[in-house]
Amino acid sequence: MSLSANIKRLRLERNMTQEQLAAKLGVSAQAVSKWETSDTYPDGALLLPLANELEVSLDELFGNDSVSMADISGRIIKLIRNTKACERFDVARDIGWQIERGLFNCLMEIEKKYDPNEIKKQKNSSYILGSNGFTVISNGKEPFFSVFPQPKEGYGHFLNNKKALQEIFTALSHEDTLNALIYLYRRPENYVFESAVLQRDCAIPDENIADVLDSLLTLRVIIRQNVSINGEDRVLLYSKPSHTLLAVFLMANEIGYKGAYSLQSHNRKEPFLK
Repeated sequence: MSLSANIKRLRLERNMTQEQLAAKLGVSAQAVSKWETSDTYPDGALLLPLANELEVSLDELFGNDSVSMADISGRIIKLIRNTKACERFDVARDIGWQIERGLFNCLMEIEKKYDPNEIKKQKNSSYILGSNGFTVISNGKEPFFSVFPQPKEGYGHFLNNKKALQEIFTALSHEDTLNALIYLYRRPENYVFESAVLQRDCAIPDENIADVLDSLLTLRVIIRQNVSINGEDRVLLYSKPSHTLLAVFLMANEIGYKGAYSLQSHNRKEPFLK
């Protein structure tokens, strides 16, 4: 598509009149009209402002479809750098959603136009499951986006450490341990306490406190240190709430998810484990 056709198409997609675009660029509406009919072309100094007003890159303005990872990487970094610190994770999440849309667009033709409010409208989960990997994307109260490319050896490397996995899930299966985790996650990192405080505040029975502490150590959310205070040996515990464990909790909601999907593609034929 020519530059003139792109200018007209992009202007109309943004519901702008020739007069409105001209006013933003400091030129006449007649100049914009001539650009769109190929009678004349924008001055070189106007190309970047024109692309910015039409919310596209110069490549897209000129209809250049070739892009490189270096270009995308640099633009993403600049975008996040120029975003308010309090909004950067939201922008990163939006980028994740566009990756999902891009993967779907390679499987089936879907709307390519970017809608800045689309991510806010999406309330349902999405996934792509294929031979080259899978995605898990949640649009609920705890939105996240994860990509799992298929390793050459498959996903079975976790089987090399089955005992550790069993210990982790066994630890999470006890109500007293879960209550202790909730208690610690509500406190700042490096919160110092003794086991008696944890037992009292979480109403943990005497016969269970040792197992709860062992479980918290297994989950690596506490550190135990023997100290001497006024000549008396004491055991102090330091809270180290793990964000990775929090991610497990948030993703666990997807295991039993029974709702609708905004996008889904399931074309995997081979088993997950080789």
